[in-house]
Amino acid sequence: MNFYRESILILVIVQLFLVKQTVIGQFSSPIFEKQSIAQNLGDGYWIEAIRLNNQQTTNTQLIGYGLTEGHINLYQTTNTTTANTIEILDSPVAMDQADVNGDGFQDVVICFEYGRTMLDCDPDGGKIVWLENPGLNANQQTWKKHYVGKSTAMHRLKIGHFTQTQRWEIIGLPIVSQPNDLVSAVPVILFQQPENVHNATDWPEKIINEDYFHVIHDAELIKKGQLDSLLIASLEGITWLYFDRSKNQWTIQNIGNGEPQQQQTAFYGSGSLGVGKIRYDNFSYIATAEPFHGNTVAVYMKSIDNHFTQIQWKRYVLDVYGYVNKQGEGPIHHIVCADFDNDGDDEFLVALRGPSPNEGVYYYKLIDVSRGLFYKWKVSNDSAARITLGDFDSDGLLDFATISYAVPDYYVSHNPSINIFYNRNNTRHQNRFQVTKQNNQLQFKIPRPNQVVAQEILPFLTVNGITLSLEILPPFHSRQIDSYTYIKVLWGDLTWIDATTRTYQSRTALCRARSVCSLEIHSDNNQIQAGREGAIIFVHKIYDRLHNLSPIENIDKVIVQNSLPEYYSEELRQLTFQFVPYYQYQPDPQFKDVEFYNLKGFDIKFADSNDHFCYVQLWAAGLNVNAGVHNHAKDTFCEVHACLINGSGKGGMHYLNSSTQQYDPLKTSDSAFQQLPVPSFSEHGPLWDMDAQNKPVLRPDSTVVYPWHKWQAGTNTSLKQSFDIWAAFEFNPRLFTN
Repeated sequence: MNFYRESILILVIVQLFLVKQTVIGQFSSPIFEKQSIAQNLGDGYWIEAIRLNNQQTTNTQLIGYGLTEGHINLYQTTNTTTANTIEILDSPVAMDQADVNGDGFQDVVICFEYGRTMLDCDPDGGKIVWLENPGLNANQQTWKKHYVGKSTAMHRLKIGHFTQTQRWEIIGLPIVSQPNDLVSAVPVILFQQPENVHNATDWPEKIINEDYFHVIHDAELIKKGQLDSLLIASLEGITWLYFDRSKNQWTIQNIGNGEPQQQQTAFYGSGSLGVGKIRYDNFSYIATAEPFHGNTVAVYMKSIDNHFTQIQWKRYVLDVYGYVNKQGEGPIHHIVCADFDNDGDDEFLVALRGPSPNEGVYYYKLIDVSRGLFYKWKVSNDSAARITLGDFDSDGLLDFATISYAVPDYYVSHNPSINIFYNRNNTRHQNRFQVTKQNNQLQFKIPRPNQVVAQEILPFLTVNGITLSLEILPPFHSRQIDSYTYIKVLWGDLTWIDATTRTYQSRTALCRARSVCSLEIHSDNNQIQAGREGAIIFVHKIYDRLHNLSPIENIDKVIVQNSLPEYYSEELRQLTFQFVPYYQYQPDPQFKDVEFYNLKGFDIKFADSNDHFCYVQLWAAGLNVNAGVHNHAKDTFCEVHACLINGSGKGGMHYLNSSTQQYDPLKTSDSAFQQLPVPSFSEHGPLWDMDAQNKPVLRPDSTVVYPWHKWQAGTNTSLKQSFDIWAAFEFNPRLFTN
């Protein structure tokens, strides 16, 4: 096995997109099988799963359309060659469905005459109609159109029972109130079903509110007792709108403010949302895309189960996909929550319209509800304007379908298409990480990469917002990567295509001796792939936007959290970690009252043989601190360091050029040491002696030969104090000698 890093490889790549099974601890993600329903569409915006007949079991079909051609097409999911146009409308936008006339067949409620864009909207448009399902011949004819009402720029609508349960009601949600106006509030309108739904010229309407909401992009219907209510995504963030029967009035309650206003865009707040269930709590979290046509994925976790009132919601930013364009828009357009793996907890899907690489669908799986931690997989590379759910093959597993985004003046994807993704995961996977407590430290017993068939992930520690995880990738397995993820390889190798140079890159456990390498990865498709031996990797994940972390002026302000997932025992999850003055471990006068600290520690062994693999511990040092000159004369490991935070930007390894050079603390000057600064999220290569085969040189007692060396924190006269924090990886030397 090759632990050494080569800079550039030239390879011929044949890429086959497969959605692979991936595992987080005890969680197993769905495997999806893609089936194309329609390609090369003239437009694309909305997709909706529909069962046409409510009185008997029928196959779930799809309605799909866009704003340009306006063909409302009904697709039979068992026949991918035909589609029936049930109506042609001018710039249709949103739809919902219900059995409006009570004949046992599902009808469609839809808004149209939107206009070209929300600023160039049709001032006389925003019409709502319901399309009457003709029944048994629904796949062969047009559906009769019945007028409901209108309001300029009608953009979303929901049908339900919002104030009573006897008749249908439609809430209409315009995105703006008039052309070229993002400032004025929009009217939220209630349309109530008339006595004679077939012959009525329109539906009676009432304005619910006309001075609170701005730029409404999405809404989700939720139950409140016997009545329906709405969660609305707008510039105001996430808002709960419901009718209070006891007071006979509408109530508007803010859940969260969404994305703060940024200089790069005029939009803020929220753009799309989904409500997630965990076990018996139907309102456990809200997944959001923020702001309008935004680039940020966030979740809101609540503190009390089962209801919204008098509770606190905490917002966690999970991901930021690329940058906003010149219109101030990002790639995310839709979010849905559902339980795909039948474990009682909802996952959620994020639809990215594009352009590439921020195009497709990501699947998010909850790891730890108390910390708002999720993991993600990319399950589609196709542009997705919206996602709809259904069991399209009647196998008892929830599938999803997408339609590409193709709207002129916003974004038009290549080859707009409709695709179904069948859920092929019907197996459970056992957690492969064995975690035990050993002398107030954690011991991990792990499988070898060639012994696993799916990705294994174990988050275990968070230091000042940087979550550290141990991951195992099977041979040739691909993993998603983003600009907030930094990877130190411990075993095997990773490869990717560089986004800038378009050259093939690789990374192994060790970079070139006495050099420095970044832990960043700039992949052209946001993916990395393990080699034929698989890989064990040490992942650093930042969950906020601060790439340049603020200086740490006091070690007591460093927040260290145990991040083991909830499925591990309370004893393990309650184990605390802290930076302890090194003088307590090594009462040498040179360390007394010195800002030098140690955090122990994590021992990693292979489960099949109990062989030691690597020990990991963290260190911290204040400005200009000498962490102690040593040469590991009694240590049987090969050690490298990866820096999390370089407080001065200058700290790093200082070493004598040769292991034959003697060190005298009274006579050896600092100038005798070679200096190797290690920036934040970087690592250095081996300092130990190596033979002609690049194997470590060992003494007769199996200790490793090193030159004298130390970590030396840098100086910065503009800062009173600023700590370096780094991780030491102490490898079993037999890994490099066998």
